[in-house]
Amino acid sequence: MNKQLSKKQRIHYFLINLISFASIFLILGLIVFQLVQTSIYQTVDHDLKRLSQDQKFLSHQLLQVERTQGDPSQLAKFDTPPPNNFQQQVILWSKEGDILNEAELGSRFYDFQKLTLSTDDLNKITSVQTKDSNNRSLQFRSITLAVTNSEQVAYVQLLVNIDPIKGTVEQFKQILIICMIIFGLLSIALSYFLSKWFMKPILISWKKQQEFVENASHELRTPLTIIQAKLEKLFTKPNHTILEESETIALSLDEVQRLSQLTSDLLLLARSDSNSLTLEKEPVKINSFLKTVLIPYQELATAEAKEFIIDLGEEQQLLFDKKRIHQLLIILLDNALKYTAPGEKITVFSTVKNNEWLLKISDTGIGIAAEKKSAVFERFYRGEESRNRKTGGYGIGLAIAKWIVDEHQGKIDLLDTDPKGTTVMLRFPVK
Repeated sequence: MNKQLSKKQRIHYFLINLISFASIFLILGLIVFQLVQTSIYQTVDHDLKRLSQDQKFLSHQLLQVERTQGDPSQLAKFDTPPPNNFQQQVILWSKEGDILNEAELGSRFYDFQKLTLSTDDLNKITSVQTKDSNNRSLQFRSITLAVTNSEQVAYVQLLVNIDPIKGTVEQFKQILIICMIIFGLLSIALSYFLSKWFMKPILISWKKQQEFVENASHELRTPLTIIQAKLEKLFTKPNHTILEESETIALSLDEVQRLSQLTSDLLLLARSDSNSLTLEKEPVKINSFLKTVLIPYQELATAEAKEFIIDLGEEQQLLFDKKRIHQLLIILLDNALKYTAPGEKITVFSTVKNNEWLLKISDTGIGIAAEKKSAVFERFYRGEESRNRKTGGYGIGLAIAKWIVDEHQGKIDLLDTDPKGTTVMLRFPVK
């Protein structure tokens, strides 16, 4: 993936994450603020509603006005606590809009001098704003009730000062904004990190794909070049017979065969990457199956003066993909034969125990260096100079083997053989 496309894609992911996080934080902040504000004002409104329905409380207010106008000294005889506190106030209005309980309001009367009577929203809780004698703004929640059983009082207005509540709400709003800014900055950092994290597997996948194409092209180019060269050579000698050019033709056919095998292997790897391959498991008697695969290799090893030992346990019937396991064994046995010299030994051991099929293929060949064991399963990897095209290897056999083992939920390990060589240990769960 070129840098410009990678940068564009990363910016795209960054913006998506940033918008997502910012939207979540903004919506969450608005919901929290609205809930806090509503719950606080609900308490005030509840108190106002309760007072407006308290007939004893309202009668007491009307009685105070009548006694004050008749005999102010009678006020001292009331032993009940005053209904008003610093936040709650009661204003009694005449029909003309004059305040009748000026004495009860005391110094607070000056706060309501600029307040006017409004009868538009009777029996409804509303917000009221006025200014005191010092021209400071005052906020109230208010409910106005009509009075029918009094000659002097026409309306009763209950008010609760919400300046402290409003101050608390404003303070909470500021704290919430600060938190939103902090979380906004965190969301930017997190969006940047996630965009980088999301791009990582894409870049790795793109890199692997690019390497796969480059390596595959390189591997395909070599046999094609050889075939082309051999065919061009035939054109330079048009009078030669097939027998005279049999070696050239045989080499070309050999390269065609290798090219066909390489193409099949590349197609298998490509299909495995796209998860389009599925296993076709069936019950198989492992000893009979293994003998079918191993006997031809035993004969081939004998012909090359190599010792080939087969050690099989008791016959068991297991469930696996016969075709893929056969392919796996061919890959491993081919490697064992290629890198084992005449006079050396190859051993195949199989047993089933502890709900596990254990299969070991050991050789006393050239072995694999410890630091290279983890890399041999990578595609197109060649750990030794001897692993070249003369041995027919392209470095993808063990990659296919690893895929087959993984698809069977098994494990494959490379161990050292004493005194030298390599042991491939396969473990498959028995179900």
